[in-house]
Amino acid sequence: MQVEAKLFKSGNSQAVRLPKAFRMPGDTVWIDRDAATGNVILKAKDDDKRKRNLEKLLRLIRENPNKEDFIPPRDDAPRPSPFEDWVEPTPAKGAVL
Repeated sequence: MQVEAKLFKSGNSQAVRLPKAFRMPGDTVWIDRDAATGNVILKAKDDDKRKRNLEKLLRLIRENPNKEDFIPPRDDAPRPSPFEDWVEPTPAKGAVL
């Protein structure tokens, strides 16, 4: 849907009056400009959704305390050297090193 909106000055800034059909939640929005077209893009900054997601994550962590199989036990034994059976080649006769 495309409609016309009015631009106006607010202090030293330019503002746009959004029609009712384009209202966004909250007090702030993300603003971006498409480099190819120069179009300005407004995106809802849904802080409430992020807060709910964080609360959900923290609740899941509280409800599911550390479990033994969450992180498998570490094997701290040193790994064998990949050069263990390396044989240094002998330079050809007359080769400059």
